[in-house]
Amino acid sequence: MTDIPDDNTTATPASEAPGLVALTEWASDLDKNDKAPLAVLTVSTEPSYLSFFTEQGADVTTHYLEQTETWSGGYAHCLGHDCPGCKAQINRKRFVLLPVADLTDGVVKILRVPAEKGPGKLLTEILKVLMLSSRAQIITKISRTMKYQYVVEPHREEALNPDIAVAIKRFVEQLETGVIDLRSVVTSMPAAEMLEHERIAKRLELEGQTR
Repeated sequence: MTDIPDDNTTATPASEAPGLVALTEWASDLDKNDKAPLAVLTVSTEPSYLSFFTEQGADVTTHYLEQTETWSGGYAHCLGHDCPGCKAQINRKRFVLLPVADLTDGVVKILRVPAEKGPGKLLTEILKVLMLSSRAQIITKISRTMKYQYVVEPHREEALNPDIAVAIKRFVEQLETGVIDLRSVVTSMPAAEMLEHERIAKRLELEGQTR
């Protein structure tokens, strides 16, 4: 049975009632608190069609932690000094996390661009498009071969779909105000938690290092 409040329940005095709020400010606060996870674009043999609307990204150094019984697998931020991943001699990988507009679904996603340079390397191939003055209006076709050689082609120049232009503008505004953190697509964990990863723990044990 639903409880019924006592008749002598005291109502909140008008002087203590919460103040009014402007709808525009309220909507803005909702946007600031709406931190949906960013999507990572995975380049495959199936082409993706992108707009490189910016050359600004986040420089990160990571360790790839393999899947275990308690870890789903993925990149984690290197912690620098006294990093358990470094102590366990797990390779470090450096990326630039670059925002791109996926023209297939109209979503701004994050492209992990490894630091390696050379023919067929993603960084080198993307730079060819970024050097073009009209890169934002260029539909860029990107894919990789079975041997992990990347192909980045300026497909054709075309004005952005208005919905995509709005999505890019909104993304840039949220990025500039700190609502979006590009580095959030890489897992952050304290050293104590990283030490619990089975592969790190085992390698440190075999190295004879105390935790």
